[in-house]
Amino acid sequence: MSASPTMPTGTAPVDHTEVSVPRPLALVARAMSVTAGLLLLVLILLTVADVVSRNARDHSIVGTVDISTMLLVAAAFLGLASAEIDGKHVTVDLFEARFAPLVRWVLSLVRAALLLALGVLLTWGLSEVLLSALERGETTNDVLRLPTWPAKAVLVASFLAFFVVAVWKELLTYADLRSGQQSEQSGVNR
Repeated sequence: MSASPTMPTGTAPVDHTEVSVPRPLALVARAMSVTAGLLLLVLILLTVADVVSRNARDHSIVGTVDISTMLLVAAAFLGLASAEIDGKHVTVDLFEARFAPLVRWVLSLVRAALLLALGVLLTWGLSEVLLSALERGETTNDVLRLPTWPAKAVLVASFLAFFVVAVWKELLTYADLRSGQQSEQSGVNR
């Protein structure tokens, strides 16, 4: 493999845009992504129905704002894990690609540790919010008084799946960098 003009030889970035994750995790992420798409379709249909109702009957559909808000939250976060698996998110690796393999290996290890810590912290915090909403019987403030826990449960599940995939992906990057570093060292020792 030849190096690009801007990168020294042997420092090509590890690319895990199509990462191999355990099949059950991939199936859960895909199901969440499909659910997000279906919820987005429901949101679109509800919005169109509300606009038609306002124009035809001079009345909005009761609870549209509450339902739309919850659907939007769910749709926005359910696709996180799938986007991480497919690499369909914004990444900036131009800076890191210029580092030596050892530095990138250390950065990968630090990134994995930070992702794990952030994942535990956010999942724990969101779980506490979910339990609190369940215990208090928290509802929306509009006419329908919908329970808020389903949207909060979606957030917990979405973040948990995302962080499991992100940490897995970073550990694969770490392993690739480590094996690349070991193969370079064995080549030097010959």
